[in-house]
Amino acid sequence: MATQLRESNRPNPAALVRPDAVHRSVYTDPDIFQLEMERIFGRAWMYLAHQSEMKEPGDYVVRHIGSQAVILTRGKEGEVSAIFNRCTHRGATLCAFDKGSAPHGHQCPYHGWMFNADGTLRFVSWPKNYDGVLDKKDFAIQQVRLEEYRGFLFGNLRGDAAPPLVEFLGHMKSSIDDLVDRSPAGELECGQYVLRHYYRANWKMTFENLNDTIHPGFAHSASVVSAKAVANEVGGPGAIVPTLGMMLANGKPIQFFQDLDMVTAPGGHSYIGGHMGADYSPDTGDGYTRSLIEYHGAEKAREVLSVDRHLTLLYPSSFWHARYQTIRIIRPVRHDLTEMIGFVFRLKGAPEETYRNAIEYCTGANSAASPVISDDLEIYERCLLGNQSDAREWIPTSRGLHEDREQTNSFTRMPATSEAYIRNQFAAWADYMGQA
Repeated sequence: MATQLRESNRPNPAALVRPDAVHRSVYTDPDIFQLEMERIFGRAWMYLAHQSEMKEPGDYVVRHIGSQAVILTRGKEGEVSAIFNRCTHRGATLCAFDKGSAPHGHQCPYHGWMFNADGTLRFVSWPKNYDGVLDKKDFAIQQVRLEEYRGFLFGNLRGDAAPPLVEFLGHMKSSIDDLVDRSPAGELECGQYVLRHYYRANWKMTFENLNDTIHPGFAHSASVVSAKAVANEVGGPGAIVPTLGMMLANGKPIQFFQDLDMVTAPGGHSYIGGHMGADYSPDTGDGYTRSLIEYHGAEKAREVLSVDRHLTLLYPSSFWHARYQTIRIIRPVRHDLTEMIGFVFRLKGAPEETYRNAIEYCTGANSAASPVISDDLEIYERCLLGNQSDAREWIPTSRGLHEDREQTNSFTRMPATSEAYIRNQFAAWADYMGQA
């Protein structure tokens, strides 16, 4: 079988995905991982940052598109540019920190070459050595194409060959709208708290896990028992915080999730309906609702508050939870190592409790110390180890294969217990990987 899965000594993507199964090598083969960096992360739109992270000229953040680091910097005229985080002289990394301020440009720590925010080379050390032998225009750092949707910046390595961002987002624009519209001022601000963890497994494991509603009652059963005991001690469901709400939600019966909707959209994107407890205190809830009505009007405010989506997966780079103002970015490091980065957003004009509530959720959802996440991380590693040695080559993805509830041109709706979102992800995976 192995020879059938390769062509010209490279993985043959067409042979790795079936309508109801995937080959286990997609999680374990380093060659496939390298091809993913080229064909998926080198072609898809990647969520990189929010405008509020770079408030002043010279402010920058460093993010990744697949295995490549990029610097996003606000220029003197207020525009944001993205360039690769490497000097065009000897390839040294320019910015060693995740964020900072460089109002005079980015200077290479090796030989001192200085670059503007847009990548143009402004200065070389001891320039007379280069008289007649170096044209600074030839050594500008390549820019990454950026597009914005409602303050969120996405990057694409294909430049002008990439389709517009709004086309890539499709139906999932509504999840971003859901997040921004929850602000009583129509604006968000990225908070200072960033949570990171690594896990020893393939990046696709997280994408397949976060909309999986069957695993919680099994993988997280111990935390469900503990959460019930704590909830009883603090006064029942009305007194719980978001972390407890998330833990308790994992204990709901499978029939509950069967009745819940899942939505998939072209490009590998998906979301499921909300199912977590922990709301705002009465005073905060009332004040927040009044402020939304003042900004949006009563009808629009009701519409905003009626949307309840648990997690939106924007394939292949990020996970969005509007109710808890949280975005997580996935960074593939190796075929068997992945970093997760969590950001919390403040809703401008909203009560402070809404922000504290979001921090609590992000801590429970993206901290390696979380009793929920620690279960997942162990499962991911077990799956990696098992798939490296299992004689059975194909992994079934057939759950709910014939249970669609609604199909439109922009999305498909089905029970939240279905693996349709995994099949949808691998349809996108095969499409990207099949483009030489």
